[in-house]
Amino acid sequence: MKLYHGSPKDVRILKPQKAKGANEFENLKGIFLTKTFLHAALYAIGKTLKGKTSFGVSKDKLVILGNAMPKAGYVYEVDVKNPIKGPNGQYLSTEPLTPLRKIKVFPEDYKQYIFRVKFKEEIIKLLKN
Repeated sequence: MKLYHGSPKDVRILKPQKAKGANEFENLKGIFLTKTFLHAALYAIGKTLKGKTSFGVSKDKLVILGNAMPKAGYVYEVDVKNPIKGPNGQYLSTEPLTPLRKIKVFPEDYKQYIFRVKFKEEIIKLLKN
């Protein structure tokens, strides 16, 4: 199955890592994947903000708290035989993956999907709409 992984890092091999997410699935150790390039691109761009501000990602939105400026990230296209299916269009591989392709993604190319809020509570609200 062709899937995508978004990351702020330029790597050759994707390795499983312990995640910190909003539900049980998102706290597993693995490589988190999605069916759509857009979802992975928004995640890659959002992750460049880690430690600078709060943000949230859905399949078609990146919501950022405040005025912090995200940077370019990377989307990795992979082929996974038996991924574990999770919620919200997510998949997981527990094995290392060698990407078929790596594409650099820039925030300015996705500005119609990037939203800014003034209060942290607005992130979840906007992601649900």
